[in-house]
Amino acid sequence: MDDRTEKLEKLEDHFDRRYKEKKVLNLLVGAMIIVMCVFALIYMANIDREGILMLRWMTVDGTLFTLILTVFFFIVNIVELSRNTELTRRAVYFTRLSSAVAESVIIIVVLISQLPVFPMHMHIARPDMFFMHIAIPVLVIASFTMNDSPIGKLSRREIFYGTSYVTFYAVIILSLIGSGVIRREYIPYGFLDIKAMSAPVIIATIAAFYVMGYAVSACLSEMNRKLYWRWFRPGA
Repeated sequence: MDDRTEKLEKLEDHFDRRYKEKKVLNLLVGAMIIVMCVFALIYMANIDREGILMLRWMTVDGTLFTLILTVFFFIVNIVELSRNTELTRRAVYFTRLSSAVAESVIIIVVLISQLPVFPMHMHIARPDMFFMHIAIPVLVIASFTMNDSPIGKLSRREIFYGTSYVTFYAVIILSLIGSGVIRREYIPYGFLDIKAMSAPVIIATIAAFYVMGYAVSACLSEMNRKLYWRWFRPGA
């Protein structure tokens, strides 16, 4: 065996080892996210006792959205590890991208809400609030950008897939408001008070959220392409 062949085999072994390590880390992080999501939702339901009204909050729906997608991601990782192969790679990628966008929106809203100009701040120290607003977003964003296999540079249509959380939240909140489950005094955000807003303002507000989601999706997918390959650097 010449030196070139030996180096190639060592490189292949390195890539295979790092691939398996990446999958195991995905499972560990995924398990942590699932546990924190379940704990936060149950804790909030028991403490606040709002019932279905808790779904009016963007962060609660974001946590539920992330929980659903992470369970799917967790199952796929187990199958991939057991079979030593990639499954539904594109579907998994857009699942993770959408979850990362949702958690980015949450953490942006949280950071803005903590500014001195806002008289009422979130109770970040409460366990469920800390998990939903800090711990889960950081884990999801970091694990996606640094540990998920990229699928190449995304097209504009593919970047838009990352905004699915906006649609998820809109369907839930508008259904609750439209059905009368959430009365006007319980509407969580001013831009959702449909009766008090004109059609152009409503359309502009919805468009603004999709634009923000699109921009975040584009940034996260690009960060993922740049950071992921650090996993496979020789000597890592």
